[in-house]
Amino acid sequence: MTTLIPRESYTPDELSRLYPKELALQQVQVLLRHGERSPVSARFKNAGLAANWPYCNAAQQLRSVIMSANNSWDELAYRRRLETFDENDDSPVLSLGPRRETDGICLPGELTDQGRASTLALGQRLRRLYVDQLGFMPTVLQDANHMYLRATPIPRALESVQQTFYGLYPPSSRAADFAPPTIVQRQPSHETLFPNEGACRRFAQLSQAFAQRTADRWNETEDMAHLNKLFGKWMPQDSSTVKVDGHPRLSGIMDTVNSTLAHPQETRLPKEFYDMKGRAIIDKIGVEEWFSGYMESTEYRQLGIGGLMGDVVSRLVEKTRAPASSNSDVQMALSGCHDTTLAAVLSSMGAFTGEQWPPYTSHIAIELFKDRTVPTTAQPAITTGSW
Repeated sequence: MTTLIPRESYTPDELSRLYPKELALQQVQVLLRHGERSPVSARFKNAGLAANWPYCNAAQQLRSVIMSANNSWDELAYRRRLETFDENDDSPVLSLGPRRETDGICLPGELTDQGRASTLALGQRLRRLYVDQLGFMPTVLQDANHMYLRATPIPRALESVQQTFYGLYPPSSRAADFAPPTIVQRQPSHETLFPNEGACRRFAQLSQAFAQRTADRWNETEDMAHLNKLFGKWMPQDSSTVKVDGHPRLSGIMDTVNSTLAHPQETRLPKEFYDMKGRAIIDKIGVEEWFSGYMESTEYRQLGIGGLMGDVVSRLVEKTRAPASSNSDVQMALSGCHDTTLAAVLSSMGAFTGEQWPPYTSHIAIELFKDRTVPTTAQPAITTGSW
């Protein structure tokens, strides 16, 4: 529900069962949730939770591309500090962390140092499997022409892909003349790497309907009463009780709880928020509110995640057709996305029943195999049309 605890590397026996000799791995597409981040909104300041988190030390080492006077390209190194208003006279003052830090303060929803570390480790695990154990990817990468790197427009997703790629192929594992890899992004209205309510009015209507059904089902239950007993006293004055559709929403409370659990004690809520039964209730209701539509409605699946699954299948099909030398011959894809992406993909395929909310840096690997025992000429023709 918070931070992914990865399993150990596959043993030789496990590898022989998962990757039998009669099957040849052809393509891997990895959908990865971004790493740990700060909360998307500053909540529960009345409970002592610091509004400013000092866990984004990348802000002290930023670089921007600069066009110089002779139209050549350079870069500007700079340090970012956040500014706010003084509570007494509204004068501008620097934002301070819980120990009065001024550097490394996170923006809302920003990838933290912990998030960078966990996505770097994800890249290292992918290298261990696909380079060291399977020999599927080269030990030293000459170029990235056969890799497809993509991220949503949200910075933490882009940064997580960058960290993962760096873990998979650190500088020592790239050729001396390695060209910068291409990372693909789309306009928000064209994005399919997350369920895009902003681009589809009908999907937004369905999402609201399922959310309201969840609120109607759970707001007056003993489970919700338990949550109110735990931390109802910390709710804002204009919303004195905990509700699925309250202010903040129950999913917003879950976001803050999960974010704090992934980071040091300086940014923690009162202990009531971490009650095991309470967390299980929040998780159960949150999963129903956000993902039950994918398991119950074909239309919901089509509108919410059909575009992404169409992209995935198109790359699988293209792999079976493209010459090995073609730049469209994608061998590995890394896509930086979100918790709602992974749960939607799994739910739409009937593989998310009884599961918990996807933790930070969780990921799905979709693999394409070729049967070595069947001659190429005997392989059935694959056709595809519009999605």
